[in-house]
Formats: sequence, C-alpha cells, structure tokens
Amino acid sequence: MFGKNHLLIPLLFALAFPARAGYQFFKAPVEESTWTVEATPMICRLRHPIPAYGEAEFARRVKSELEFSLHVEQAANRPEQARLLSQPPEWKHIALPRDFGSIPVVEGRTPFYLKDIWARRMVAELAEGMDLQLVYRDWSDGSDEITVSILPVNFLEAWVEFQACEKQLLNFTFADVRKTVIQYGVGKTGLDRDTQHRLDQMIRYMKIDSSVRGVRIDGYTDSKGLQRINIVVARRRTNAVRDYFIKHGIDKDKISAYAHSELDGKFSNRTAAGRRKNRRVEVMLIR
Repeated sequence: MFGKNHLLIPLLFALAFPARAGYQFFKAPVEESTWTVEATPMICRLRHPIPAYGEAEFARRVKSELEFSLHVEQAANRPEQARLLSQPPEWKHIALPRDFGSIPVVEGRTPFYLKDIWARRMVAELAEGMDLQLVYRDWSDGSDEITVSILPVNFLEAWVEFQACEKQLLNFTFADVRKTVIQYGVGKTGLDRDTQHRLDQMIRYMKIDSSVRGVRIDGYTDSKGLQRINIVVARRRTNAVRDYFIKHGIDKDKISAYAHSELDGKFSNRTAAGRRKNRRVEVMLIR
C-alpha cells in the first residue's frame, strides 16, 4: 500500500525528531536498605549496597579524615559533574530539600570520592533521616539523567557501631613505626621503659598488618675497649631486642638479628659524638 519507501519513514522521523532524554533511578528498596560495618584497628568501613549500581561507603583510616566513596559496577569513562542533593523522604513532611551544589565525577570504578567536611555533611543528613541523591548525566552518551539515592534507613544504628570502631583505631601508621633506633650508654644492654613502649608499638603493628613480613635487628658498638668484648656487647643488645619480640608473640622465624663489630660503625669512632651514635640497635619492619 505504501510502496518501498514506507520503510524510510520511521528512520527519517527518528533523525528529525530524536528521542527525548530518559531517566534512570537507583536505590535500595526501603525494606532491603542495609548498612554494615567492617571494623579493624587500621580501618573502619560503613557500607550501603545499591542494587544494580554499586555500593556507597564511608571509611576512616588511621590518622586520617572521614571519607565517602561510591563504587560502581560500570566504570565511568570520562570526567563529569554531579549534583549532591538532600531530599526528605515521604514521611518527613516538614523538612526541606537541600542542594549542596556540584561535585566532581572522575573516571574509573570509584567515580565519587569526598572527604572531611563533605563526608561529615553527608553523615549529618543521613542522621537526620534525609535521602542523599547524586544526579548526573550518564557517562555512556550523556542522554539519560541518572539519580542515585543513598537511604538513611537503618543508618543510625550502624553509625553508632562505626563510631565505636573509630575509637579503637591505631594512633600510628606504618611510617610512624617502620624504624626505631635505640641508643645505649657505655656497656649498657638493657631496654628502658620508653624503648619498650616503642617496641610494643612495632609489635602491635606487626600483628595487625599482614603485609609486614618480618623485622630486622642490627646491633652496633663503638671502638672503646677490646674488639672481642665490643662484639659481645653488640650481640647482647641485639639479642635483648630479639628476645623482647619473641616474648611478646612474634614468631622467631620472622626475626633477622645481626650483631656488627666496631668496624661496621656508621659514624666515626674518633670522636665521642661518633662513638655515642655507634652504640645503638636499629630495628626495621620489613614489608
């Protein structure tokens, strides 16, 4: 009836009048909204899965500020901007929506990352029972508007647990305890209280961080007195530190201990200052 050209009509119409932009919404069903806490002495995580999209996460690491990140199943392939909104749920009739403006979207599987003030602002909104929304153009072709909702349902109880985790975080990092230098007086081989406290921190970190493969202990001496006596003193210093690690639960197979003669001193034995520096034990955690 229409002839051969009738097949071209839908195509020409589509080219002349392209389809309007669509909308996509992602959020957990209210009855399935969960917040779970993962607690270790090195990091606290608070996670909220979003079906078919990814997972929202608040995290606090040792000696760092609160972080928020959104991990997605489909990686972002170009930089973008999103709007951060706080919307009252249906039951919260007197609350007003808030627009916090634009935030950056970066490429990869973690396109949203905020920290410190921004992250704490988001926590405050969730604690008030507000829905958080991230609104942006999809990163495939930009034709759809994407709205990702982070729900406050079951948030407060999990946040209390997260705060308890924050209180038991270590107050030192690997860089803080990686190396310890113990200085000694002439003929001294023991460990004073401050030294024990420092070694306790190293031992605690070794037990927590599985990436630490072991500890190396190097004992040194100065040239004052007989060389054969000096090496014995260096060995006693080294063994005192080694035995302290073993006594406090570190496997001896993870400990490498070496006693060095006065010839291995790193500083000049010709001066009192150099000899004082050479009377030492160096303790190093190895990753």
